[in-house]
Amino acid sequence: MDSTRTHEWPALSVRQPWAELLLAGRKSIELRSWTTDYRGRLWLHASLKADPAMESRFGYKDLFRGGFVGSIRLVAIVPITNQRWLQWKVRHLDPGGYRSGLLAWIMDEPRRFRTPVNSRGQIGLFIPSSDVVRQLREANYAIAVGGH
Repeated sequence: MDSTRTHEWPALSVRQPWAELLLAGRKSIELRSWTTDYRGRLWLHASLKADPAMESRFGYKDLFRGGFVGSIRLVAIVPITNQRWLQWKVRHLDPGGYRSGLLAWIMDEPRRFRTPVNSRGQIGLFIPSSDVVRQLREANYAIAVGGH
Protein backbone atom coordinates (compact mmCIF):
# COMPACT_ATOMS: atom_id res chain seq x y z
CA MET A 1 0.00 0.00 0.00
CA ASP A 2 1.48 3.35 -1.05
CA SER A 3 0.87 5.61 1.95
CA THR A 4 1.66 8.77 -0.03
CA ARG A 5 -1.55 8.52 -2.06
CA THR A 6 -4.49 9.84 -0.04
CA HIS A 7 -7.07 7.50 -1.56
CA GLU A 8 -5.11 4.55 -0.19
CA TRP A 9 -4.76 5.75 3.39
CA PRO A 10 -6.46 3.44 5.83
CA ALA A 11 -8.57 4.87 8.63
CA LEU A 12 -8.56 4.28 12.37
CA SER A 13 -11.58 4.90 14.57
CA VAL A 14 -10.79 6.20 18.07
CA ARG A 15 -13.13 7.11 20.92
CA GLN A 16 -13.34 10.63 22.25
CA PRO A 17 -11.55 12.26 23.99
CA TRP A 18 -8.62 10.22 22.62
CA ALA A 19 -9.20 11.34 19.01
CA GLU A 20 -9.19 15.00 20.11
CA LEU A 21 -6.10 14.49 22.26
CA LEU A 22 -4.26 12.96 19.28
CA LEU A 23 -5.27 15.88 17.03
CA ALA A 24 -4.24 18.42 19.65
CA GLY A 25 -0.81 16.80 19.94
CA ARG A 26 -1.35 16.11 23.64
CA LYS A 27 -1.36 12.36 23.01
CA SER A 28 1.19 10.69 20.74
CA ILE A 29 0.65 7.02 21.63
CA GLU A 30 -2.55 5.12 20.97
CA LEU A 31 -2.83 1.85 22.88
CA ARG A 32 -4.10 -1.19 21.00
CA SER A 33 -4.14 -4.95 21.52
CA TRP A 34 -3.42 -5.67 17.84
CA THR A 35 -0.82 -4.73 15.26
CA THR A 36 -0.49 -3.98 11.55
CA ASP A 37 2.39 -3.86 9.09
CA TYR A 38 1.11 -0.51 7.78
CA ARG A 39 3.10 2.65 8.52
CA GLY A 40 2.18 6.08 7.22
CA ARG A 41 -0.71 8.51 7.29
CA LEU A 42 -4.09 7.41 8.66
CA TRP A 43 -7.47 9.08 8.43
CA LEU A 44 -8.57 9.69 12.02
CA HIS A 45 -12.20 8.85 12.77
CA ALA A 46 -13.93 9.86 16.02
CA SER A 47 -16.22 6.97 16.90
CA LEU A 48 -19.77 7.36 18.15
CA LYS A 49 -18.70 5.95 21.51
CA ALA A 50 -17.19 8.38 23.97
CA ASP A 51 -16.13 8.51 27.58
CA PRO A 52 -17.75 11.64 29.09
CA ALA A 53 -15.83 11.22 32.37
CA MET A 54 -12.52 11.21 30.49
CA GLU A 55 -13.63 14.17 28.36
CA SER A 56 -14.25 16.10 31.55
CA ARG A 57 -10.91 14.97 33.01
CA PHE A 58 -9.11 16.53 30.04
CA GLY A 59 -11.25 19.68 29.99
CA TYR A 60 -13.50 18.80 27.04
CA LYS A 61 -17.25 18.72 26.67
CA ASP A 62 -19.47 17.58 23.79
CA LEU A 63 -16.66 16.62 21.40
CA PHE A 64 -17.57 15.72 17.83
CA ARG A 65 -18.39 12.04 17.30
CA GLY A 66 -19.36 9.94 14.32
CA GLY A 67 -16.97 11.02 11.60
CA PHE A 68 -13.51 11.90 10.39
CA VAL A 69 -11.72 14.71 12.21
CA GLY A 70 -8.33 14.74 10.49
CA SER A 71 -5.32 12.57 9.85
CA ILE A 72 -2.24 11.43 11.72
CA ARG A 73 0.91 9.53 10.85
CA LEU A 74 1.57 6.08 12.31
CA VAL A 75 5.34 5.93 12.84
CA ALA A 76 5.87 2.65 14.73
CA ILE A 77 4.20 -0.03 16.81
CA VAL A 78 6.06 -1.41 19.82
CA PRO A 79 5.07 -3.69 22.70
CA ILE A 80 4.36 -1.97 25.99
CA THR A 81 6.43 -3.18 28.90
CA ASN A 82 5.90 -2.11 32.49
CA GLN A 83 8.91 0.22 32.18
CA ARG A 84 7.61 1.79 28.94
CA TRP A 85 4.15 2.14 30.51
CA LEU A 86 5.61 4.29 33.25
CA GLN A 87 8.01 6.24 31.02
CA TRP A 88 5.42 6.93 28.32
CA LYS A 89 2.41 7.61 30.56
CA VAL A 90 2.50 11.29 29.61
CA ARG A 91 2.34 10.30 25.91
CA HIS A 92 -0.48 7.73 26.04
CA LEU A 93 -2.52 9.44 28.80
CA ASP A 94 -4.11 6.19 29.98
CA PRO A 95 -5.01 6.68 33.66
CA GLY A 96 -4.99 2.96 34.45
CA GLY A 97 -2.20 0.65 35.45
CA TYR A 98 0.04 -1.50 33.30
CA ARG A 99 -1.67 -4.31 31.36
CA SER A 100 0.40 -6.86 29.48
CA GLY A 101 -0.33 -7.50 25.81
CA LEU A 102 -0.82 -3.86 24.80
CA LEU A 103 0.99 -2.22 21.91
CA ALA A 104 1.99 1.41 21.59
CA TRP A 105 1.00 2.90 18.23
CA ILE A 106 3.38 5.84 18.03
CA MET A 107 1.81 8.76 16.18
CA ASP A 108 2.94 12.18 14.97
CA GLU A 109 2.05 14.96 12.53
CA PRO A 110 -1.62 15.42 13.45
CA ARG A 111 -3.67 17.43 10.95
CA ARG A 112 -7.13 18.65 11.88
CA PHE A 113 -9.97 19.19 9.42
CA ARG A 114 -11.69 22.55 9.68
CA THR A 115 -15.01 20.74 9.41
CA PRO A 116 -15.40 17.06 10.33
CA VAL A 117 -16.70 14.64 7.70
CA ASN A 118 -19.67 12.63 8.98
CA SER A 119 -19.26 8.93 8.33
CA ARG A 120 -19.49 5.58 10.03
CA GLY A 121 -16.37 3.98 11.41
CA GLN A 122 -15.27 0.38 11.63
CA ILE A 123 -13.23 -1.79 13.94
CA GLY A 124 -9.56 -2.17 13.01
CA LEU A 125 -7.91 -0.37 10.12
CA PHE A 126 -10.37 0.19 7.30
CA ILE A 127 -10.52 1.83 3.89
CA PRO A 128 -13.29 4.45 3.64
CA SER A 129 -15.66 4.32 0.67
CA SER A 130 -14.67 6.24 -2.47
CA ASP A 131 -17.37 8.87 -1.78
CA VAL A 132 -16.04 9.47 1.73
CA VAL A 133 -12.43 9.55 0.46
CA ARG A 134 -13.41 12.31 -1.98
CA GLN A 135 -14.76 14.36 0.96
CA LEU A 136 -11.67 13.58 3.03
CA ARG A 137 -9.35 14.72 0.24
CA GLU A 138 -11.25 18.00 0.01
CA ALA A 139 -11.09 18.45 3.79
CA ASN A 140 -7.39 17.53 3.84
CA TYR A 141 -6.68 19.99 1.02
CA ALA A 142 -8.37 22.77 2.98
CA ILE A 143 -5.85 22.19 5.77
CA ALA A 144 -2.85 22.50 3.45
CA VAL A 145 -4.21 25.69 1.88
CA GLY A 146 -5.10 27.16 5.27
CA GLY A 147 -1.69 26.41 6.71
CA HIS A 148 -2.99 24.49 9.74
